[in-house]
Amino acid sequence: MGISKQVFLGLLETQNKLEYVLNNEQIKFSFANKSVLLRLGDEGVRRFGAARLPILAMHFDFSELTDVEQASFMKLFLLKFQRGGG
Repeated sequence: MGISKQVFLGLLETQNKLEYVLNNEQIKFSFANKSVLLRLGDEGVRRFGAARLPILAMHFDFSELTDVEQASFMKLFLLKFQRGGG
């Protein structure tokens, strides 16, 4: 995702739609009475000319969710965490 770890964790604390437990670099979300695991990876920088944008690797484990539940989770997750410009 195009976000820094610090900004992501700040948004995580302020959002009020997804229940979660944070344990170091792993976040366990409760969704549809099931678990979604998110492991935060390395933070980096993407360069576009003179612009520098943060990148945060994220690894999801949706093994407990159906395809429909996964799509619903991601819709809500992106609504709360995806940053846009304009």
